[in-house]
Amino acid sequence: MKSIIKIVGEDYVISALPKSYQKIQPLKNRDTIPTIRINCELGVWQHLPSELQMANTIYLHQLLQDGPLVISTYSPDWNGYGERHLQLLNSVYPRIRALGGNLLLLTTEYFKNIVHTIQEYDLEFNVVQDYENRISEALGIYSKYEPVWDRIAGISEDVPFAATFVINSDRRVVYDYVDRDFEFIVSDKEIEKAVKIARL
Repeated sequence: MKSIIKIVGEDYVISALPKSYQKIQPLKNRDTIPTIRINCELGVWQHLPSELQMANTIYLHQLLQDGPLVISTYSPDWNGYGERHLQLLNSVYPRIRALGGNLLLLTTEYFKNIVHTIQEYDLEFNVVQDYENRISEALGIYSKYEPVWDRIAGISEDVPFAATFVINSDRRVVYDYVDRDFEFIVSDKEIEKAVKIARL
């Protein structure tokens, strides 16, 4: 879609912008997740459906084969917020697994640093590098036209907003949480409740 430009006197006013110029538009409850291909070589996979374990690439929705999927973003550039976020996910993950669910963490870290983060925080869930924030952009939580660094002091890198989604077997979002201000960590109780709902 091309931009629509109206001439007002000698000024040019843009009345509509292509989708790529829009600010973030996070997926909401009842939305369907888009078809997203993931390069398995960019991740550390600790829990995958058996038929996907030898795959070079997978689609995000294939991770729903064994049950609900929790998707969450993370960046070490979130500083203290990022550390608290990882600790929260780590504490709720056993409950997610007990309910038959799984967790995928999207990170801005390079692959070589992912292993270090997993060891440092003793993470047991799947972690994948979101190369150039492409997955986060597809989920509506990253836009280069609404950069986090322009909104939050102390963040200087190109990172996604803090977000967590719970997806059911129909590829529908049953829970969405986006913290645009990096003030409040997602609730572990809300994640657990949403995974229970996603099983129905």
